[in-house]
Amino acid sequence: MRVFFLTFVLITLNSFLLIGQRTDYGSTTNRYSISSDEEKVYQLKVTLPQDYDENKDYRTLYYLDSWWLSEIVMGSYALLTISEKIDDVVLVGISLDGSLLDWNIQRTFDFTPSKYNMPVSQTVGMGENAIPLNENTTGGGEKFIEFLETKVLKFIDDKYPNLSKNRGLLGHSFGGLFGFYVIQNRPALFSDFIIISPALWWNKSELLQEELFSEFKEDEQQAKLYLSYGEDEFKWIVSSNIEMDNVINNLGKSRLDYKFVAYDKTNHNSILPKAIYDGLMYLYGR
Repeated sequence: MRVFFLTFVLITLNSFLLIGQRTDYGSTTNRYSISSDEEKVYQLKVTLPQDYDENKDYRTLYYLDSWWLSEIVMGSYALLTISEKIDDVVLVGISLDGSLLDWNIQRTFDFTPSKYNMPVSQTVGMGENAIPLNENTTGGGEKFIEFLETKVLKFIDDKYPNLSKNRGLLGHSFGGLFGFYVIQNRPALFSDFIIISPALWWNKSELLQEELFSEFKEDEQQAKLYLSYGEDEFKWIVSSNIEMDNVINNLGKSRLDYKFVAYDKTNHNSILPKAIYDGLMYLYGR
């Protein structure tokens, strides 16, 4: 039965590709380049659902780290779509073209809310792609929020005026840390969040303060938050996520749909397929 089901899924995906003459699992992906005020060039991957109608209103999910998450995000969305388990959503991936080192440098700077200020020297990445955490490689979070607000969101709104203001944001690790930074500082930009294994240990867990959520708590739009981590992750990921769950529950925000999941037998990377799939279902499931 499992072999039959897998064969059926593969044939169905092939049918989407061949009959529809589309790419990306039956959807169409348009690619754009956009520059920040600092002249950094980013790539946007805008994936439109099959049978996209410019006269129809669509929700949008912006996902960070598309440099390496595009296949998982689009594949999960495709399986949910052909299973008729999920509403139509426009996916917008944000990252850059370049090497593994280029990507590592970009995300480390853009997604961290402050300059690294911990007593222990640390690096991110491995081997020749590793970079040190210091005042020069970190702390670009506020600039990246401004880039999203004034460049990316404006570009997408102008290019696709039929997209609703109901926007989602997906982030993993440093991207998840940035997701909480957005929630605390620009709660009106996004209403829905998939946050996976956020690096909440950052600078002695500086974001784990209930008072930083005051604007989010008072924001009147309906919000959804899917937060998860893997039980086999490093202890500072596990402990800081459990503490964040307590902070969110203590907010008492009335217009918030919230789910917190600890995945058994998963680590910082193996969690991604499960959490992305489940997060999409939580935000957009029928």
